Amino acid sequence: MESVKILKDLINLKTVNPPGDEIRIVNYIKKFFTKNKIKFKIFAKDKKRPNIIGYLGKGKPRLLISCHSDTVPAGEGWSTNPFKAVVKNKRIYGRGALDDKGPLAALLMAAKEIKKIENNLKGTFLVCIPSDEERGSAFGLKYLINKCKIKPDFAMMPDNAGSMKHISVAEKGVLWLELNSKGKIAHGSRPEKGINAVSNLIEVLNLIKKYNMKFKEHNLLSKPTINLGQIQGGNAPNMVPSIAKAVLDIRFLPSQNPQQILNDIKNLIKKAKNKNKTININVNILEKAQATEVDENNKLIGIIKRITKKTLGFEPKIVGDSGASDAKSLIAKSIPAVGFSFGEGKMFHVANENVKIKELNQFSVVLTEIVKSVLK
Repeated sequence: MESVKILKDLINLKTVNPPGDEIRIVNYIKKFFTKNKIKFKIFAKDKKRPNIIGYLGKGKPRLLISCHSDTVPAGEGWSTNPFKAVVKNKRIYGRGALDDKGPLAALLMAAKEIKKIENNLKGTFLVCIPSDEERGSAFGLKYLINKCKIKPDFAMMPDNAGSMKHISVAEKGVLWLELNSKGKIAHGSRPEKGINAVSNLIEVLNLIKKYNMKFKEHNLLSKPTINLGQIQGGNAPNMVPSIAKAVLDIRFLPSQNPQQILNDIKNLIKKAKNKNKTININVNILEKAQATEVDENNKLIGIIKRITKKTLGFEPKIVGDSGASDAKSLIAKSIPAVGFSFGEGKMFHVANENVKIKELNQFSVVLTEIVKSVLK
């Protein structure tokens, strides 16, 4: 079965971000496009991290379907080699099986089918495989949109799972804050001679843990969250640490202002410093993206609903996502972009990531019919 072979091949090409090495996937897809006589272009901000777009048809409207080529690290707890695809129990296991190499395999199969009727298309199908989605898309879709002037009329991001029962039209905003704590080094037996950067950072983090953000509830999105994603500090048990760092991952709602959240965090630091004058912590923004949502009544959503109902017998529901996808970059340019895919959401970024082979094949059929309908 070609779809299974393609997905296994993609999983076996390690593209963990960082560093990415998405060129491994691009070289594979170049061969696929060439074999199937699909025109393509490569766009690269970094030669090891290129993006590739296949083009079918011509003119408007332009429908872009995008599946990223990078993955998160494997992490612990795997029963198999995460970078050696395994087929068992009618599923395919491996890092990227769901996010996003499974959807990518389905997309390539859809492109192969659409090639057969390319001359009948009334518009352009952009088969987009960007890099760097897992770390902000600076080398990927943001680069394609802002520097390479890629501008579709509609876009779909198969990056939200839901077994094709969900169409995501809203996403929380993202704010990554790096807190850098400075202290004074000293011998561990004389801590009073130093300033403990780790302890001071913990004082501030405990205040942030109790911080209740103000927000207006959203009908599709859950409450805003703050996750302490990283913390570093200390060189040895017998030394007072002079530096420490923590990174917060804040997901906020459309009703919230990220600048206000940042101001609140800075005020909490000031509050802690009023009690402990040795606290010296500054805040850097590592990532900021607005919360986004698109009109539920746009043409693409109607087509996805109709095709899924016709093909699989059920109509997808409109939902929102706590996570962020490349859809944000497109929506920022007033391009309607929605999330729609197969697979189980619980499989994102976990050990033993896997997808059902049946859903993989169903999704390639649904994608093919959606493209036909949009560009008929």
